[in-house]
Amino acid sequence: MQSLLAQHQITATWLEAVDGRLIPEAELAQHFDADRAELEYGPMVRGEIGTSLSHVNIYRQMVEQQIQYAVVLEDDVELAHDFCQVLSQLPDAVAWSDPAMVQLTYVERAYTKSAQTLGERRVMRPHGGVWLTSGYFITLAAAQNLLHALYPVWTVADYWRNFEAKGLLTLYVLTPNVVWESELSRASHIAPERRRRRKDRKTLADRLYLLWDTAVVRPLRVEKLTNVQGVAQVATTSP
Repeated sequence: MQSLLAQHQITATWLEAVDGRLIPEAELAQHFDADRAELEYGPMVRGEIGTSLSHVNIYRQMVEQQIQYAVVLEDDVELAHDFCQVLSQLPDAVAWSDPAMVQLTYVERAYTKSAQTLGERRVMRPHGGVWLTSGYFITLAAAQNLLHALYPVWTVADYWRNFEAKGLLTLYVLTPNVVWESELSRASHIAPERRRRRKDRKTLADRLYLLWDTAVVRPLRVEKLTNVQGVAQVATTSP
């Protein structure tokens, strides 16, 4: 990551992540609300708790230092060749005083009429699932809301749709995406430990909404986005 960021002429702030497996059992309840997790998300393993605490610590630093915008990158990503240029344009699309998160990794669908042009890319409102914390752009207002709402931890860090439903932030997606997971992401220490979450039973209203969304909303108002995935090419100049 140091080499990759240097190629893009990016000076990063490195934050030490939290290893949830190393939190003493006696201290765990200070950082993790197990009852709320069981009620609102589902069972969480130590690795997930640590990851969530790591992102909460980023929000805390943003609030303490009054950082208007931050780009959060995990340590197993690749970046598009124009990554730095795109980031310099994002504040033109999202105000720091608005609680907003722009997903920089791939999201499958977005609302067509919501698009704002940003050079060769667009900022749009996503339709459907939004996951991953591999790479995202977040405002100070959103960080303030998340810091207040997510500690003690009760959910994974990328439960973005739930955060939006609670009014904590507004979700956006940048397309085509400028961040994607590298081969290193396959060596996850968390995935083998994860426990299957229970599925909520769909109500009649849920089924009717899904039918309406599939038959009417998607064909008329939604488009499928381009998934950029591959080896990033960074232009260099020989000495």
